[in-house]
Order: sequence, then C-alpha cells, then structure tokens
Amino acid sequence: MKIDLNEILYAVSYGLDAVENELLGVRKGHCKRIAALSITIGKSLGLTPDELVDLAAFSILHDNALTQVNQEEIELKKYNNGEGYNQHDFNSRRCIIGESNTRYMPFRTNNRDVILLHHENADGSGPQGRTYDRTPIKAQIIHLADTLDNMYDLTNPNRETLGAIIYFVKSNAGRMFSRELSETFCKSFKMKHLHSVSLTHVDNYLRKSTKHFNDEYSPQEVINLATLIAKIVDYKSHYSCTHSIGVAKNCDIMARYYNFDEEKRTKYYLAGSLHDIGKLMIENKILQKPGKLNEYEFELMKQHAYYTYDILKHIKGMDDIMLWASHHHEKLNGTGYPFGLTEAELSQEERLMTCCDIYQALTEERTYKAGFPHEKAISIMREMVVKGEIDNSIVMAMDAEFSDGTKISSAPTTSILSSL
Repeated sequence: MKIDLNEILYAVSYGLDAVENELLGVRKGHCKRIAALSITIGKSLGLTPDELVDLAAFSILHDNALTQVNQEEIELKKYNNGEGYNQHDFNSRRCIIGESNTRYMPFRTNNRDVILLHHENADGSGPQGRTYDRTPIKAQIIHLADTLDNMYDLTNPNRETLGAIIYFVKSNAGRMFSRELSETFCKSFKMKHLHSVSLTHVDNYLRKSTKHFNDEYSPQEVINLATLIAKIVDYKSHYSCTHSIGVAKNCDIMARYYNFDEEKRTKYYLAGSLHDIGKLMIENKILQKPGKLNEYEFELMKQHAYYTYDILKHIKGMDDIMLWASHHHEKLNGTGYPFGLTEAELSQEERLMTCCDIYQALTEERTYKAGFPHEKAISIMREMVVKGEIDNSIVMAMDAEFSDGTKISSAPTTSILSSL
C-alpha cells in the first residue's frame, strides 16, 4: 500500500495538539511548529534528507504516549489517595512508553531512543539522566524545539521574540542544550526561520522543506502505524481503551468475508483504526463522564465524527479511507451524523464500518457495563435494521461470521493480523 507517512502524521497532529492543549496547555499548531523548527535546526547541522523526514515524523509523535500516561495517572490517583505522578516520573513515563509505541514504525533511518531521550538536558538532569554525548542528535533537536515552543508564543512571532530566544539558548548552553547545538542554532537561526513556523506559514514550510515519499509499505507496516494511532485515540478515555483496535479487527474479519483484496483489506483496517480519531478533539469532561450525557453534551460528543472527517481530509490519496472512517455514525434512514446521509449515499464499505463499530461497542467491556454476548448484540442490531438504520445483509453476515467465537479468538492465519 502506497502512503506518504509524514502527510498522515501532519493530519494526525491536529488531534495530538488538541490533547496537548487540554492536558498541558500548549498552543494551537504545537506539533507542526516543533517539526518545522526541528527541520530548520537539522538542516543547519547537516542532516540528510532521509534523516530530516524522520526528524519531522518524530517531532509530530514526540508526545504520542500522553493520553496513555494520563490514563495511568488517573488510575494511580484512584488507589493512592488522589496522589499521581510527580513531574519527573510523568515526563519519564511519557518518554518510555512513547519510545515503545514507535519502535516498529516504518521510518527511513535509525531512530532508536529519539523519543525516549527527547526531554534530556545536556548536563544529565533530564528524566533519564543522559548527558548530551549519550543522547541522539535528533532527540537533542526535538528537545530544543519543544522547549522554545513551550516558552514562547511562536504563533505570530516578532524580532523581540527572536532576540529572547537567542538569549535563552545562549544562557542555557551546556546545561539544557549542548554547546555545539546552542552555538550552531544561534549562528544560523534568523527571523525568516521564525516567520516560517507561524500559524499562517508552517503548513507551507513543511510541504516545501523536506522530500515527500509516497512509499510502498507492507500490510504489517501499515498495521503498525494503525496500531499506534489507535492507541493514542483509545487512551483518550478509560472507557474505550481497546475500542479502535477492536473495530479495526472486526473490519479485517469482514473484509475477508467480502473477499476484499489484500491492499483494500489493509486500507480498511487502517480506516477502522482511524474512525474515532476525532475524539482527540473532544474534551475529557465529556469523554470521561461516568453517567449518561445530557442533550448538550451528546451534541458535543457527536462532533467527533465530523472531526474525523476534518482531520483525514487533509491526507492526499486517502479519500476512500476518509469516507469509510468518518461516516461510521451515518444511518440508512438519514438519522445519523455528521452529515445525515441516506441509504443511496452510503457505500457498502461505509455501511459495513457502521456495523463493525456498533458490534464492537456492544460486545466490549467498559468500566460502566459488561460486554453483551454475541446473541444479544445481534438482537439489538436487528432492532436497528427494523428501524431502517443499518443494513440487514451485513448484520446477517456478521451473525454468521462472529457466532462461532471468531471475534474472541481473533483472525485466522490468513488475516493481515496474523503476525501481530
């Protein structure tokens, strides 16, 4: 399957920014600004084109474990009299889990320990205690870029901002940043570079500053990417920590049932893993509410389907995946959302995604309910068929396919999931 990995990550960055804004207070466009700053610094240090592409990807993914560690802290507080992680341990966990999450991603160069060590200070006072000489240069670059974007408002910078940045980096040479990195940055970083990371210019800079590769990836490499994104999404709420992966697996099983070819099956799995990416844009007070949502809150929750569409529409060459993923709450009778599409407007793949999502939601266990057995889930879905909401032929097919425990035992060895 051919994909432009960084284009996907740039789109996903909208959701990652929303999470970091909610939990850490970062400004809009944070991930892309770090990528742009990192590319600029990397070029001044002589990194190769392939290294720059990976540097941009890791800049986007630098805090990929934030939702997961936030859920860890929520659980820790439950059993520790309201006490969570201290700041050092919180940062350390984000780096350790983030490194693990990206270990099997299909990158172009050696990126070992980049995320693990991207909060390290040159003098060894960071979370892992590594000095600059034991920290990969990509990790050092991301650390510098992340620090600057957190400290200064770079959404609309001016010359005063540039002066303050240069002074700050010089002042922290040998402590936060290596002297070599600090010296190179201060000599090469100009107002034009600062201008390129502003909200109105950063997208254009990212498009033009590195090569774009529409590479052929194996099914397993796409699954690794899908799994990472699904983890980020699912850990946004402790009520749905395995939901997206469950939907993706349902998609794979049913894609085989309908004899999709391998590439389409891989794309359909990716769509399943991405279907709820819009939930990254929904505040935790809505996602984490233990009781029933009121009417206003439910309207806010429903917006996640549109956000999925809005995020994925930015990825060139993935229009089919965008439609399959973002229409998972549409109904045949037009009562669904976000677009109120009708039977004539919904493809087989979109109808199937809706059913895969419903079946997963009904059968999975959550903290506020036990998972329904297969027979109960199918009974509820048949009621939805009677109301004209979902496709009867798909419900019948899922009944036949999942009734023997296929869902529980996972896919057989012919599945694209067999090597997971």
